[in-house]
Amino acid sequence: FTLCFSRLFGIKTRKLEWVGIAIGLAGIIMLNSGGNLSGNPWGAILILIGSISWAFGSVYGSRITLPVGMMAGAIEMLAAGVVLMIASMIAGEKLTALPSLSGFLAVGYLALFGSIIAINAYMYLIRNVSPALATSYAYVNPVVAVLLGTGLGGETLSKIEWLALGVIVFAVVLVTLGKYLFPAKPVVAPVIQDASSE
Repeated sequence: FTLCFSRLFGIKTRKLEWVGIAIGLAGIIMLNSGGNLSGNPWGAILILIGSISWAFGSVYGSRITLPVGMMAGAIEMLAAGVVLMIASMIAGEKLTALPSLSGFLAVGYLALFGSIIAINAYMYLIRNVSPALATSYAYVNPVVAVLLGTGLGGETLSKIEWLALGVIVFAVVLVTLGKYLFPAKPVVAPVIQDASSE
């Protein structure tokens, strides 16, 4: 979606980025091929809408002047919190029990690494690199999650899953290398000679 919106906004995309995104998508499919893909269709639709919205915001954000500093990320998270709170109330969700200590620690971990650090890093990338490269983190997240599961949770991976991780990492490398292997050509303005100097 990011590359499609990039073309729509006139941002030049490299063929290597398209190849990398396609390979990464294939890796994600391989990684999830052994799981249960059934689920709530409305949930799948909302996830799709969220992905499209995030891609549009990422590309549009690279075309405008964004506020700098940690307040930009804080405002984004607060706005998202209000939207999710309203959605939770509409869905009738309730807090039925007090979370455990491990639950509070998990929320603290997500607040620190998932919100404070990750969002500000993402805002920096949007301002300084191509949208395709900035959003390539979405391919890295499953790799990190799986490796944490194997290292800390004692989970085991099949050969196909290990192959999928390699494919995903290779795809991210391709997207990253596109900037260096095919750099943007500098625009040379024509020299206009002043008639008075002749």
